[in-house]
Amino acid sequence: MQAEAESREAEQMKKKLTKKDESSLSSLILRNQQTRKQEMDAFFTDLANKYGRQDKESNAASKTATVTKKSTSKPTKRTVAKAQTKSKGKKR
Repeated sequence: MQAEAESREAEQMKKKLTKKDESSLSSLILRNQQTRKQEMDAFFTDLANKYGRQDKESNAASKTATVTKKSTSKPTKRTVAKAQTKSKGKKR
């Protein structure tokens, strides 16, 4: 009988200790850290969705359009003058 009473008391103490461990400062800190990590992950995911790069196909299309746009543009007076200056310098 005494052994049974002691085992019950030991179980009760074990339950009390685990409850204290759950509410202890270290477990609260760990829980807060996990919550903050999840919030930051969600924040960065939202930023990436809002400002991130688009899929590869649209990026490739925009790069091609940019290259095409540059190659079809007319030379300005300034670029013509620079080219003439460079060619005069090479002839000397």
